[in-house]
Amino acid sequence: MIWKRLLERLAGSNTLYYPGCVTRYALPDIGRRYEKMLRQAGVDFIVLPGEVLCCGSPVKRAGYLSDFEELKGKNLAIFARFSVRKIITNCPGCYHTLKYDYGLDAYHVTQVLSPERLRADRRRRGAGRTSFITYHDPCHLGRWSGIYDEPRRLLARAGWTVTELPDNREHSLCCGAGGGVKSNFPKLANAIARQRLALVENSRLCTACPLCYAHFKENADGIEVLELSEALLSGLGREDMP
Repeated sequence: MIWKRLLERLAGSNTLYYPGCVTRYALPDIGRRYEKMLRQAGVDFIVLPGEVLCCGSPVKRAGYLSDFEELKGKNLAIFARFSVRKIITNCPGCYHTLKYDYGLDAYHVTQVLSPERLRADRRRRGAGRTSFITYHDPCHLGRWSGIYDEPRRLLARAGWTVTELPDNREHSLCCGAGGGVKSNFPKLANAIARQRLALVENSRLCTACPLCYAHFKENADGIEVLELSEALLSGLGREDMP
């Protein structure tokens, strides 16, 4: 492993951690948590906070294809300038766009973090604390990319008992915020989120998408909403991260 990393450095290749716009500008604590978790997992990566632009996923979904291609071209030039060989992101929309629209060697963070490295310290979780958590499959991570088991395995390894919504995996319903619905039809988006939250039976919901997380949290009434990094650290008994 050490020799492999050395050869990659000599060859001028880097792994980029790409948080995505929602994480970078609206929810920076999520990005900081994933950076620390990746480092603790032994992942060697770089960050480019002042360089990389939006991946263009919202632009493409809104139908502005020429603008998307312009963003794509600019980002590819930046990746080439910094010898980016592989990209890790915590945003499902960015992951699908970078992997399938850009054709890059891209990974969602749940594919990189190893369940075997997670060790839950249940003594620090508090006596009698309920360990059940309901997982919501984000559209871009689930139906669009087929990533279902990875986040569930990480949650289980961190000490959670994962429960399911009635509509899950490939049948999961949208949180209501994606596809420009939140921006153009906020009342409809909020109604969809509340309808989804009403199905949570253990008062705790987790998702691996920053947009889903923010939207659910805004509409939560008596439901604890956790982004995956929060749930993993909480399950592990870690309190030293943002």
